[in-house]
Amino acid sequence: MVKKLKQSALLIVALIILLTGCSSSSSGENGSGEQVKLVVWIWDSAQIGLDTNMEAFKQAHPNIEIEYQLMGQTDLYQKFLIAANTGDKMPDIVAVESSNLAQMVSIDALYDLTEKTAPYRDKMVPFKWEDAMKDDKVYAMPWDSGPVVMFYRKDIFEAAGLPTEPEQVAERIKTFEDYKEAGNLIKEKTGKAMFADSRTRSNNRFFETMMWQRGQWYFDKDGNVSLDAPEVIETGEFYASMVKDGLIVDAEAFSENWLNAFADGNIATIVGAAWYDNLLSNLIDPDSSGKWGVVPMPKWSESDPYASANDGGSNLAINANSEHPEEAWAFIEFMLGREDSQLKMMEEGGFLPSLQTTFEDEAYAEP
Repeated sequence: MVKKLKQSALLIVALIILLTGCSSSSSGENGSGEQVKLVVWIWDSAQIGLDTNMEAFKQAHPNIEIEYQLMGQTDLYQKFLIAANTGDKMPDIVAVESSNLAQMVSIDALYDLTEKTAPYRDKMVPFKWEDAMKDDKVYAMPWDSGPVVMFYRKDIFEAAGLPTEPEQVAERIKTFEDYKEAGNLIKEKTGKAMFADSRTRSNNRFFETMMWQRGQWYFDKDGNVSLDAPEVIETGEFYASMVKDGLIVDAEAFSENWLNAFADGNIATIVGAAWYDNLLSNLIDPDSSGKWGVVPMPKWSESDPYASANDGGSNLAINANSEHPEEAWAFIEFMLGREDSQLKMMEEGGFLPSLQTTFEDEAYAEP
């Protein structure tokens, strides 16, 4: 009898230990209370957006520490391709622009987020999922989109005798022919450049947005090279004519010379994505608050059906080799799946959400 009681007691103790262990491990985030550090590879302007929500994240997830490792986009992608090839566990999370995402997905370098992103599939701007997918599986969470507009320096426009109020500027510069004409006037009256680009090391973003706005691209929908399409040739020749007319500051994007040209007030416009709102105020031209205006992107012709284009936009993904995918997803979901987080990043960081459920918020009606 005593032996049976001892056996029963041991069984009860074993069950208690087992249940306690299950309780600790089943909480989605490190139920033992042990601190987990996540390494995030990202560029500086993108970190600015995430930082707007970091205090709230720390309160919600005190066991997760975030270590940002900053680098330029090109360096980030090259290093991550190497890390993926060697099976490195770091980083845990990687920021990826939509223009580079398909490459990362194609080499199976990212963690499968199909089930985790399922509640958000109908809530995000649809086109953002295409580059994140392979074989019907999802490998990244959309962040921001990059609708293209035209930012302009009011003081330079005024010095050239051009209008400065947004409604008047939009009426004056409806097409790219209008844009070129204004650029020549600015060059003549002020000696300033209309935009900045490198003759030898262009990132092609301006040319690409001009193509996109016309419904063209390097490839057609069947994957065939389409650079010989009449519209693409016409667009390229027009872009080259602006360069030949001397409407540019010859500087590689985000180089020291490029940044200095903005800081010195030598560039009149940026035809680029909405995220330049963030870059202008935090990186490119932080001392020129109040001097920049924004209007719609010029069109090739007034009758064109498309009023804008898309330039970039980012995503967050998890390294397929990360040791902490659950904690990494907790971070990504907090930043990109919550309306409050996305709206805060838009209002304070200039990131236009891909999360469509934010679009009815009154924040979008503010100047």
